[in-house]
Amino acid sequence: MGFLSESVMVAVAASKSALIAAKAERRMSAPLGAARLALEEPGEHPHKWISAAAKQLRKAKPDEDGVVKAPGIIVHERSRDRAILILHNLAKTCEERGSELSTDERGQLIYKADIGSGSIALLEERRRFKHIPTAEESAEHGKILAKRQRERERGDWSFGRTEPWPEYDIVYTGKFTLTCDNGSGDGLRKSWSDGKSQSVENMLEAFLDGIRLIISAEAERRRIYAEKERQRKALQHRRHLAEQRVDREKNRLAYLDWIAQTRREVDSLRATINAVPMNAHLPPDYQRMIQWAGSRLSELEEQTTVERIQATLVERELYADPDPLFDPEGEPPPKVNYWDY
Repeated sequence: MGFLSESVMVAVAASKSALIAAKAERRMSAPLGAARLALEEPGEHPHKWISAAAKQLRKAKPDEDGVVKAPGIIVHERSRDRAILILHNLAKTCEERGSELSTDERGQLIYKADIGSGSIALLEERRRFKHIPTAEESAEHGKILAKRQRERERGDWSFGRTEPWPEYDIVYTGKFTLTCDNGSGDGLRKSWSDGKSQSVENMLEAFLDGIRLIISAEAERRRIYAEKERQRKALQHRRHLAEQRVDREKNRLAYLDWIAQTRREVDSLRATINAVPMNAHLPPDYQRMIQWAGSRLSELEEQTTVERIQATLVERELYADPDPLFDPEGEPPPKVNYWDY
C-alpha cells in the first residue's frame, strides 16, 4: 500500500473539511427530527443516467455461474433488482449533490464531479467452495472407478479425473460492494460493502464522500507529478544547453587556433616569396613553385579577411547576441547518478 505525501494529505484534509461542511448544511436544511427517507423504487423507469445499464442488466443472459453483467455491474441473476435499486438511488443522490453518473466507451461506470472523475463498480461477492458430491454423484463415481479398473486389467490405461462433478462450486453470496478504482494504492478507503449492521443501500452518501476524497488525492498527486515532470524537463533542457556551451567553447578555441595557424602560414609564405632569389630567367619548376606559393597566399588571405571571419562566426553562432545558449539560472547542478536527469 502506498503512502500519501504531505501535500496530498493537505488536499485530502481540505476536501474532508468541505465534505463535513456540506454534510452539516444538508442536516440543517432537513426538517427537524425527520427520519431518513426510504430508498426510491426505480420501477420501469430508472434514473436516466443508469437506464441503459439497467435495461442491459434486465435483458442479460446469465452465464454458467448465473452471472449477469452491465457497465460497472457484475452480480448474480438473483440480485438484478437490488443492483438496479442501488444504482438508481446512487444516481439520484449524485444529481442532488451536483455530480453525475455515466458510462464510457470501455463500458465502465463513471462518477463525474467538479473536482474530477473516477471509475466505480457494483460487485457481488463470489466465493469458491469444495464440491460435496450428492448420493447420485457418488454412485456414478463408483461406476466410473469400476470401469477404469476393468480397462486397466485389459491393459488399457487412462488417466484424468474420475469424479463426475466439478472440483469447486462457485457461489454468489448476495454480499454487495461498491468500489472506486483510481489506479493507485494511496491508503484511502475505496470499497463499501454489506456488513452486519448496515448494507450498501445505507452507504450511498458515505460512498460519494469517499469518492471525492479519492479524486481530490489523485488530482493533487497528478499536480505533483506534473510539476516534477516540468522540473525534470527544465533541468534536462538546462543540462543540454550546458553541454552545447562546452562544445561551443571547444569550437571557438578550434576556430581561433585555425585563424592563428593560417595567419602564421600567410606571414611565412609572404616572407618566403620575398626572400627567395628572383631573376628574369627562372627555371620552369622554380617559376611554378613561386606561382603556387602566391596562389596559396592569396587563398589563405581571402579565408582570413575580416568579412570572411565575421561570416563564419555568424554561421556557426560562436559569439551570437543574444546568446541562444544562455541559462539565466547559471550552470545546472551535476548529475548524481546514472538515473539522475
